[in-house]
Amino acid sequence: MANEIVILGIAFSLIFYELTGISPAGIIVPGYLALCLKVPSRIGYTFLVVAIAFVVYKVLSQWMIFYGRRRFAVMILLSFVVNFAIVKTGLLGHTPGIIGNIVPGLIALEWERQGILISTAALGVVVAITAFAVLWLNVPLI
Repeated sequence: MANEIVILGIAFSLIFYELTGISPAGIIVPGYLALCLKVPSRIGYTFLVVAIAFVVYKVLSQWMIFYGRRRFAVMILLSFVVNFAIVKTGLLGHTPGIIGNIVPGLIALEWERQGILISTAALGVVVAITAFAVLWLNVPLI
């Protein structure tokens, strides 16, 4: 069932990108977020990790040059490090769990490419379309 939701998310992401030219924070991200709509704390925690990784990236980019694969790798690694630091230090007491391991890095990467507002709005639209399709097709959310 999870596979169907992710596949729907990929299809709607691709269609949205082709129609608008705006990436909804990576092609796989909307499907994964749609999977977790019943647990909004996971979505909130994921975006907390994204925001912290994005700020750290912006600070690091003052002294280092990031482009292409290096920028992609740094965003993914920063997301891992931020999540690991939050979990190990127990800053939040109970962490609801991050959505995927690569998803926060992909969102942060798109924030850097397209801007926070455009990327997040596009992501919200595609997640909503995916969620409505899942409800219409009677695929149970996890």
